[in-house]
Amino acid sequence: MVPALPNGRDMDNSRHPSKRVSLAGMHIDRTSAVPLHLQIAAHIRDSILRGVFPAGTQFLGSREIARELGCSRTVVLTAWDLLYAEGYLASTPRGSVMVAAVAAAHVEPPSAASPAAEPAHMSERWRSLLGLDYETNWPSVFAPGAPDVSTFPFKQWSRLLRQAWQNPREQECLDLPPEGHPQLRSEIANFLGSVRGLVCSPEEVVITSGTSGALDFCSRMILDPGDEVWVEEPGFVEARWALTAAGARLVPVPVDDKGLVVSEGIRRAPGARLIVVTPSHQYPLGVSMGLERRLELLDWANKNDVWVIEDDYNSEFRHQDSMIASLRSLDREGRVIYFGTFSKIMMPNLRLGYLVANRHFIAGFAKGRARIDVHTSGIGQLALAEFMREGHLLRHLRAMRRVYAARREALIDAIAALMPDDLTVSSAVTGLHLVALFTETMQARMSDREAAAVLKRAGIHVQPLVQNFLQQPTRQGLVFGYGRLRIEDAAPLLARIAACISAASRNAPSNPLSY
Repeated sequence: MVPALPNGRDMDNSRHPSKRVSLAGMHIDRTSAVPLHLQIAAHIRDSILRGVFPAGTQFLGSREIARELGCSRTVVLTAWDLLYAEGYLASTPRGSVMVAAVAAAHVEPPSAASPAAEPAHMSERWRSLLGLDYETNWPSVFAPGAPDVSTFPFKQWSRLLRQAWQNPREQECLDLPPEGHPQLRSEIANFLGSVRGLVCSPEEVVITSGTSGALDFCSRMILDPGDEVWVEEPGFVEARWALTAAGARLVPVPVDDKGLVVSEGIRRAPGARLIVVTPSHQYPLGVSMGLERRLELLDWANKNDVWVIEDDYNSEFRHQDSMIASLRSLDREGRVIYFGTFSKIMMPNLRLGYLVANRHFIAGFAKGRARIDVHTSGIGQLALAEFMREGHLLRHLRAMRRVYAARREALIDAIAALMPDDLTVSSAVTGLHLVALFTETMQARMSDREAAAVLKRAGIHVQPLVQNFLQQPTRQGLVFGYGRLRIEDAAPLLARIAACISAASRNAPSNPLSY
């Protein structure tokens, strides 16, 4: 039985059908995820607001409309209930349904079947964040920083996850400290000592949801809107997003073959509050900051009360035996905040990372974090602590170093053999990506953005170097990730890339300054 409607409405009195409006022209999309009653309500609401159904317009009875639309009467009544509640419909003394007189005063909501419009209440900082142009290529075999998870020890990982869930202690089911689980903090301190030569105590370690999350928190903790921040040029675009959201004024500082040019940063922004660098493996160029430049940076930061965030990007994957000291290990004044993540060593969707800083900074960070998101997933922390304690992480890391080194070598050989006149490979010996810089000959043929567009149309997605610049780019090239690149695929893929670029340059006029 159909329930009675408020005020005795829709008694399906059809004695005056000629005076009532039909919905026969309405289109119902039965393949849509939007329920039928919401589609009907949206159609009527939109028609009222556009003046198609003026105040006082009466509709046919629910049974007739249901027959017209090929749906149940209950669907029609449910749609009318919604519009009654919103004030768009009213009942007549005879019990039929009509458009309410106040309907025109309502603000038009978005159609149920259409995408929502951009919210008008967004802050300027958020608008500027959304306006940053950067195209990722995570599905691509050449995605920079994307690890190969096919050989990950999932058997051991799943066992430890089950153990963490099956018999957790009561306190571990409640809130953890905002700094993270003590056992995992201890394992990370040990890991950093053995892998990076970074000596720290567990009390100086905080568990985060990855580098992006850590930078978001630290930016809000350190910066006030409008504060200047040194960022590398070209640099890590994802870092710029968090800084922009915090209201920072980004100051691009050029990178040369010795890393961040500190003297130029001092000239451009002597009042900066924060410096964000990737000294061990600069992204995207891959250069390492020399010791003299590192000491210069730390000396200036200490004298001017400036914080330094060290993103130790991909430093675990060294393809030679030499180890470059971290900025944090050279810091004697506690100005450096060291970022690390398990996304590249294990898998990106794990969303677990860490930061290392002095204890005063940690105390302030933890107190603020407890008021915002409390802590990172506890079960994941427990499993990861055991995964590290049992030695699985180190074994996997050592194995993947060999795998990635071989893939890097295969990619370099393919570029040298197939595109020697077009691309010059950077000398970086760390990480999961390399930059192939354009030769002068190649630059005369096309820009890197044009080359990336040509390749994308051919189904090969490679990032152009230009999109990592804030200002006018000083170099052109392509950023090749090789974490997921199979050795046997390197030469065939580079052959396709060479053929696509060669064909495009023959068929298009030269435009080397097109950015």
